[in-house]
Amino acid sequence: MSTPIETTVERLFRVLEARKIRYAVLRNYEYFPSLHRPDESSPHTDIDLVVNSRDLDKFRQILSGIAELDGWDALTECDHWAHSPVRHHNIEVFRFYRLDPLDYLQIDVFHGFLIWAFPLFNEEQLLAGRLYDESRSLTRVDPLKENVFRLFQIAGHYGGSERKVARYRRGVLAFRAAEPALFEQGLRAIVSSLAVDAVDALERSHLTTFLQKIWKVRLRFVMRFALRDPLAAPLYVICRLIDHANRFLMRQCGCVIRVYAPSEFQRGILRGLMSELLDYSFIDHWKECEAGIPRSWHDHLIMEQGAIVIEWTGRSGAHVDLSTAPDRLICACAILSFLVARHKRLYCRPHLADSVLYEEEVAG
Repeated sequence: MSTPIETTVERLFRVLEARKIRYAVLRNYEYFPSLHRPDESSPHTDIDLVVNSRDLDKFRQILSGIAELDGWDALTECDHWAHSPVRHHNIEVFRFYRLDPLDYLQIDVFHGFLIWAFPLFNEEQLLAGRLYDESRSLTRVDPLKENVFRLFQIAGHYGGSERKVARYRRGVLAFRAAEPALFEQGLRAIVSSLAVDAVDALERSHLTTFLQKIWKVRLRFVMRFALRDPLAAPLYVICRLIDHANRFLMRQCGCVIRVYAPSEFQRGILRGLMSELLDYSFIDHWKECEAGIPRSWHDHLIMEQGAIVIEWTGRSGAHVDLSTAPDRLICACAILSFLVARHKRLYCRPHLADSVLYEEEVAG
């Protein structure tokens, strides 16, 4: 019997507290230990944390122990977003995988909150003022910082996810109503009085004015940062641009999986599985193509964010051979083995480890 994902979430925070790991939940914790939000169509959200860099090795050990204890098939660490020499640019991504029943949990560890390349809050600042939430048995970020973040998220998601925009708007306005003096004084101190004007526009549902104000807030923050630290500012920009270029062209989180499946029946099983992985938030996007078609700009764009491209190919060049194994579970094991092999494995059950080794040999 598999352990429910809610049990893993509860255990995670219980152990983090017991081991005195310096961490804080950044957002979207309101329904924990459930990761499903009634206002979202996806099955569950990720867990977003800030963790003290000196506690990361302990954090990895904790995750590995939980993966084994709760019966997950694999736990990986993705470093595609963690190559910048600037610490607050990096994100460590940890992924729990389960084959049967299909399940997935992602934990993202941040080290700063950025406006473009510059830290509005670095790791130390994000951890300062964190508070213990007794009702959920976890530690979360200072509510003022959380709501500053929400302001920028509203601007970032505008025109995309209306549900997220509405949810963050409710959160900001509720906090302002509950702590008006703290909120307005904090905004002026952290960013500028323009942010207060932006919230006023948000409350009146004048979103165009809100977006204009937020753009000015960003611009003013960047200019002030550059004047305050003229040596670090160009370094941060250069490192950020290089990191984006590498992720887009050479170090993508997504991948191309070459699959040999000569019949439409076999391809149909894999298409059904890929749609299922999409439904369970394993991936955000996938597409298929025949062998020999060059990667498009759009392919690079979606693969930077973790998309999978299934390329139908001949047996000799395939990473995955489905010609004699059209079973859904075998397909899932083959695809998962390939994904796990691309990242640092923190935990892997023996039956999957054998498949991973096989896939690495084929891919090589």
